[in-house]
Amino acid sequence: MTITSKYILIVLFCLSVIQVQAKQIDAVIDTTILTFKEEEYKLVGAEIVGIASYYSSKFEGRKTASGAIFSQQKYTAASNNFPLGIYVRVTNPKNNQFVIVKINDRMAVSMSKKGRIVDLSRLAAKEIGIIEQGIGKVLVQKVEKMANK
Repeated sequence: MTITSKYILIVLFCLSVIQVQAKQIDAVIDTTILTFKEEEYKLVGAEIVGIASYYSSKFEGRKTASGAIFSQQKYTAASNNFPLGIYVRVTNPKNNQFVIVKINDRMAVSMSKKGRIVDLSRLAAKEIGIIEQGIGKVLVQKVEKMANK
């Protein structure tokens, strides 16, 4: 066997190992299931890093962009980064607390310019620990609700 043949075999072996490792990583991502409030969700899509705030109480009872009536006591949020009607996981990286909220409204453009990626209901903001500061760094990722078993 020539030296060139040996190098080709080594390269092919390395490529096959890399492919197997990549498939294993995909499998881990695809099977990440979260449980929140007795519901199961699957993580999908890329994680976005940004700033979260929470709704002013003056919006209580008003209609959202989706047509739903806003309540500070529901797990909902406004975002210009995600489609209306989807669920996202919002995590506070300081304490690793997370909530899953439904995107049912849009934020003012001025909030997006300030780096805000999500505006949470008071209930959701309290649960992840950003009430006292008013805003906080968060990680946001789309999730899909799993079918009931």
